[in-house]
Amino acid sequence: MIKLLVTSLLVTMSFYAMAQTDSLGAAVYSAGKSKPQKMGVVEKKQILSGHTLDLKQFEVYTLTLAAGKKYTPHTSDNKFERLIVVKSGNIKLILKDSSKTVGPGSLALVLADDEIKFENTSAEPVNWYVLKYLSKNEDIKRGHDAGPSFIKDWNSLKATISPKGETRMVFDRPTSMFERFDVHATVLNNGYNSHDPHTHRAEELILMINGDSQFQIGQQKFHAYNGDAVLMASKILHAAQNTGTAPCGYYAIQWHNLKGD
Repeated sequence: MIKLLVTSLLVTMSFYAMAQTDSLGAAVYSAGKSKPQKMGVVEKKQILSGHTLDLKQFEVYTLTLAAGKKYTPHTSDNKFERLIVVKSGNIKLILKDSSKTVGPGSLALVLADDEIKFENTSAEPVNWYVLKYLSKNEDIKRGHDAGPSFIKDWNSLKATISPKGETRMVFDRPTSMFERFDVHATVLNNGYNSHDPHTHRAEELILMINGDSQFQIGQQKFHAYNGDAVLMASKILHAAQNTGTAPCGYYAIQWHNLKGD
């Protein structure tokens, strides 16, 4: 009897440990719940921080840089891979030997071991998202062999138009953290679903950049607004529906840690 109780307890503890593996669950995360943090010339607002099935460390936050100021992240950030998405304003991005001034919706992929600098030459503050992460399948050589870090101007992204709205393919390639990193931008017209509810092994982050939308996560439905991040955990049922009165826009960011994802 005691042996049976011990075995049952161990099994229960095992399931509990599995359930606690990921500190970040599938949910809508908002910067509005965090207090601004002054970091030198920039102001930081945390959206999420923790780890997931495929990410040892994962942070999403916004940074705001005042007019006429320059900002260089600490060198310790260079061990991470980073995805930068401009939220508002125009910013000069300096990436290795190249630089480009870009506006809202534009982004930069910064591979691990590379440095990026920011310069606000405008008369208004500029604000951008940072996705900073370390993968459980890190391979610096793989990322750099697939191509250098880069900047993408929103105005240069080709839109595919349908009754649902617009899709812009941004990139789909191996990186220093993933076997495959897939990013596209969607404008979803009101009254439309992005697709039927579905699942996949790869984790995914939806970054709302305009308007609001309803998201199914598992068997529940939630609203996400401009500036929110929606994390879809591995194999969780999910879908998006624009239940509002105007189009909404978001980035769909999906990382594949296994060749078969």
